[in-house]
Amino acid sequence: MSDYEIVCRQFVEVATDYLEGAMPDETLELVEEHLAMCDWCRDYLDQIETTARAVGAAADAPEAAPPAETLHALLGAFRAHTRGGGDR
Repeated sequence: MSDYEIVCRQFVEVATDYLEGAMPDETLELVEEHLAMCDWCRDYLDQIETTARAVGAAADAPEAAPPAETLHALLGAFRAHTRGGGDR
């Protein structure tokens, strides 16, 4: 076990790297330790994965894409959620 730990704010900053498998092993270990203990960050990660699947599906079927105002509202909600994240 390391003397360092990842807190929620740090996880939010590296979540995309985690999903893409683009982080050093030491950081990966810290992130996975954090995820094992933090429901908020596991939920956050699930939300990112769900959003990525939805965006991918919309890209594959442009006629099913939501209106621009819906996308703007979603982006605003995501940004507000990210700023209001846990600080554990």
